[in-house]
Amino acid sequence: MGMYGWVDLKDKIRQYFSFSREETKAVIISILVVTFIVSFREWGTGTEIQFGAGLYNFFNALLVSALVVLIHISAQRIMGLHVGFRVEYKLWIYGVVISLVVCLLTRGYVWILIPGGIFAHHLAVHRLGYFRYGLNMLAFSFVAMAGSLANIALAIILRGFLHFMPTNILLYKAMIVSLWYAVLNMLPIPPLDGSRLFFTSRLTYAYVFGSILGAAIFLTIKIHVILAILFSLILGGMSWLVFYIMFEKSAWKGPGA
Repeated sequence: MGMYGWVDLKDKIRQYFSFSREETKAVIISILVVTFIVSFREWGTGTEIQFGAGLYNFFNALLVSALVVLIHISAQRIMGLHVGFRVEYKLWIYGVVISLVVCLLTRGYVWILIPGGIFAHHLAVHRLGYFRYGLNMLAFSFVAMAGSLANIALAIILRGFLHFMPTNILLYKAMIVSLWYAVLNMLPIPPLDGSRLFFTSRLTYAYVFGSILGAAIFLTIKIHVILAILFSLILGGMSWLVFYIMFEKSAWKGPGA
């Protein structure tokens, strides 16, 4: 990106990054839903509720959830502005209900964190070059993917801090929530981010999802962070190969087949 590109992006962020009132409500509700789920089992021991400890843990979970959700959405908005889209975040009611019901049924042992998704609108006044009829789905898939990649980047940074503060529970929890949020949002279910990539390029989706899932696995294992990243990329490559052999190879017959 040249100097003009940075100036243009900075101008777009200044004009269009802010959230609308409806988006603000959706983001707040999403953060609260994630907070409720990740702190569900931290209100005491056994059947005894310890209100003071519960509030303390809820507040910590609120900080973690806000960081994870805002990093995710902010990365998507910035990437969207870079490619000429205004990204809108909307609450997904079915996702909220599913997340809460699963939390209650499993007593907080299973986290389903899928409270919302994004939609894109053209920034016509900033459009340059050839006219694009409708949304560029490839560009939009990269915008959607940026959220989970930002969560993975956050988890890698937190893993680095944990190397120096291995007993810091808050850092570890933030890393786990960030990783799990990244994985779940890459599921190929509309309006989740993964659906935007899956319906654009299934093979690319297989590689990206495999890599993100690998990061969620290997970053929680006591190995060097560089090895964790390398193994994640290898798992992504293996996912690509398996998906190609099992599905794409037979589905693609080629021209005139």
